[in-house]
Amino acid sequence: MKYIITLSLVFSLTLFTTISKAQMRLMGKAHRTYVSSGNIIEDSVLYFHSGVKGANPGKYKIPEFELMEDSMHVFTKDGTGVKWTGRRVSTYNGSDFNESIYYTWNDSSKTWRNSLRTRILYKSGKPDTVHYETWSTFGSGSWRRSSCIVYTWNSNNIATRHRLTYSYGGGGNPAGWRNNRMHTYQYSGNNETSFVDQRWVTSGGGSWQDSVKRETTYAAGKVSQINWFKSSGGSWTDDVRYIYSYDGNSRITVIQKDIYTGVWENDNGRDTFFYTGSSATPDTMIRIAKLFPPNFTNQGKWGYKYLPDGSGRMTEEVSISWDGISEWKQTNNQDSINNWYYNWVVSVESIDVNNSKINIYPSPANNTIHVQLDGIMKDKHVQYVILDMQGRVVKNWSEYSKSETKMSVNELPSGNYILNVNDGTFKGVRKFTISR
Repeated sequence: MKYIITLSLVFSLTLFTTISKAQMRLMGKAHRTYVSSGNIIEDSVLYFHSGVKGANPGKYKIPEFELMEDSMHVFTKDGTGVKWTGRRVSTYNGSDFNESIYYTWNDSSKTWRNSLRTRILYKSGKPDTVHYETWSTFGSGSWRRSSCIVYTWNSNNIATRHRLTYSYGGGGNPAGWRNNRMHTYQYSGNNETSFVDQRWVTSGGGSWQDSVKRETTYAAGKVSQINWFKSSGGSWTDDVRYIYSYDGNSRITVIQKDIYTGVWENDNGRDTFFYTGSSATPDTMIRIAKLFPPNFTNQGKWGYKYLPDGSGRMTEEVSISWDGISEWKQTNNQDSINNWYYNWVVSVESIDVNNSKINIYPSPANNTIHVQLDGIMKDKHVQYVILDMQGRVVKNWSEYSKSETKMSVNELPSGNYILNVNDGTFKGVRKFTISR
């Protein structure tokens, strides 16, 4: 049996920004899938307009609050470029998230359509209920209840997270909210020590049934071990545990995975982290899983290479696989590359029009622009973003560097635009005009 590690590494990507009519900072993420040698497909691109939420990260420890943008644009691969497929627009009450609406793009009618809505209601200064709604096209269209999350609090920590789903009735059953899931948390100070997941069972009049439990222990203020249990016959039984090791600078070096099969099968898998100098962010993580206990094999290995910037924020994540013999390589349709882009400042009042490293012609443009880049290294992955004069992303694409690139802009109306170019090292902007 092949054992796959399900542990994931999460980086907190926090962006502090100041928004004005003349300046907007952008954060983007691009995902590329390795298809074959020399062929990497850009299959999703996200761009975030970071706003008031960016000035108040982590205020509430609930995932619904961590949207971190005023608006988000979603692009997917389309021929030699990408196409707009979705966007999310969020509103706030001060720095507290109020609601977001996700829209999908209808390419035939060239219009945005309502899809999903998330709303947060507050009580005593904390999130109380999160409502999820879907758009119904019946009649003139309306938002329909789908599910909700009800929170209770232990000081500034979550005490319970209660999920309910909404039924519109039928078959003799009344409309109303139905129990679905319950998460219960316990703490020592602000450190979570216990988490229990229960599911609602309707038989016998209905009751909560234990599903899984997680217990976390700490040493010197850091996580030392996480134990997972599963419910069996009304009792908790061991399932899997993760043991954390740190270096002298309090950086994680190893996360060891043990599984329980009647006895503890130690070191069934591990994540090993490597750092450059005093960096707090790892530049490489190697993930190893056992295929045939109790011996490690050369198969079942995955590696992640991280390229942090000077602030410790991740800029690139490359997954690689072990070939089973002697080589790390990218494997078709299995490995990928993620890129993050921070703080793209767009100042519509002070753009260097004569930027000697970026040349756009013809000027003004009609249906196509030609972009010439000077000084960018060969085979670098270059991200191109076109923004309107309000800082909104209107077109995005990426490709490997070359002396000149060509892109259609026939879907953009006449007006002034900003081209932002970023290869991870070189960053530049150039204003151009479309006139028809």
